[in-house]
Amino acid sequence: MGVTIERLPDTEVGRLRHFTLPPDQAPFADLPSKVVGTPGREGHVVLADGHPVGFFAIQPDYGTAYDFAPDDAIGLRMFSVDHAAQGKGYATAACLLLRGYLGTVYPGRSACYLTVNVKNPAARRVYEKGGFEDTGALYHGGGYGPQHVMRLALG
Repeated sequence: MGVTIERLPDTEVGRLRHFTLPPDQAPFADLPSKVVGTPGREGHVVLADGHPVGFFAIQPDYGTAYDFAPDDAIGLRMFSVDHAAQGKGYATAACLLLRGYLGTVYPGRSACYLTVNVKNPAARRVYEKGGFEDTGALYHGGGYGPQHVMRLALG
């Protein structure tokens, strides 16, 4: 399984039009077509042997938007894997690549932060396997209940 990550220009979101998510994941993630083109979000695609299997967005101003992150932090937003590709280890493999990938694409940033809903323990485990550490803080500003605040050191 050759997993890689690359930027997804807004004009190429059509590459991911086949993506679907199971209904139980709807409270936690959106399809790429709903995220790409959102101001302040930069799309990235997860590829398995050259084929799109996952997507995430980076919010470059995350540290200034959320008081639990330092000003120079970026934020991981809307990480998802296409329903047909779930259960094959792609999410974990992509998370393991994030430190090096994000450190290269966003030089000079200290860390990448994310919030993951307390009702989504499977996602939390994937992020932990990928090197994210739970800060012990909970974010209460989401629309679906409290979320764990997690951090991945980049520098």
